[in-house]
Amino acid sequence: MNRYLNDWDFALFSANLHTYMPAIGWHEHPEIYTDWKHYHSGKTDIDHCPPLSDTERLRALPTGIVVLFHLGHHMQLPLRLAQAGLSFDIVLDRSVYRRSQPLFDRLQEEMNIHGRQHAYLFSDDPSLLLRVRERLRKGRHLLVFADAASGAASPSTGKDVRVPILFLQGELWLKKGIPLMAYLFDVALYPICYQHTTECPSYVLHEPLAVRKQENREDFIRRALCQCYGLLAETVSRRPWVWECWPYLHSNGMLQIVDVDMLSVLKNDPMLLLPLDNKNCLFDRRYYYARTLTF
Repeated sequence: MNRYLNDWDFALFSANLHTYMPAIGWHEHPEIYTDWKHYHSGKTDIDHCPPLSDTERLRALPTGIVVLFHLGHHMQLPLRLAQAGLSFDIVLDRSVYRRSQPLFDRLQEEMNIHGRQHAYLFSDDPSLLLRVRERLRKGRHLLVFADAASGAASPSTGKDVRVPILFLQGELWLKKGIPLMAYLFDVALYPICYQHTTECPSYVLHEPLAVRKQENREDFIRRALCQCYGLLAETVSRRPWVWECWPYLHSNGMLQIVDVDMLSVLKNDPMLLLPLDNKNCLFDRRYYYARTLTF
């Protein structure tokens, strides 16, 4: 179990886990990390993906934006949706596609096997909104992963504008792109989230999120993000190892890192001794703070 304690990947995973789920003891982090690595070990066979519940309801949905999360089956779940008869295109980060292009190309072939075409749209495309509008007008859904780090900049300012929301015991700063598209094109968001039960784990379609009468854009964006991430938090709070995105949280500009005198702290549980630039350093997982040792 202690084989991770001089590993930066584990250290940052552990620091992120503590920030958002501080009730989990430090001694539990190595086991959760082990489970996380095993759970996300790259299995892409459709048989490893739990079933979709209520596929008839899915097929009857008006055109909108299907919202997924990275919960361990993000290569198989689009195939499940295609097999259920849903017509959709997928928004992808271009660098993610290039890193695993053969895998994405194979997924596209398998989704298209029944005659429906499922295209990839890239999040950095300046004409993304125009392409999305065109697809929605043709009656095709848009499939997105709400917890991805990528996304288009604001169409009005060109900047990466984010909204702070509460998530578990911390705060996330989220991009507006997904609910903004729903608002602009007057379509609903359809969140689908993993639900683990003792009888049969499955992916469940939750209540659609649509703009309310006289609701302004910013209020809808915040409400939609809060509700989508509330569903994610319910799953993560029970099974933290199923969420793939723990390693990325500290890199999105969300954290308020505190300058602290670590050597004056008596409690050693959060401290890890790690290699850094051919030297050793102490890393404090509570504050994301590393101090190089000179002795």
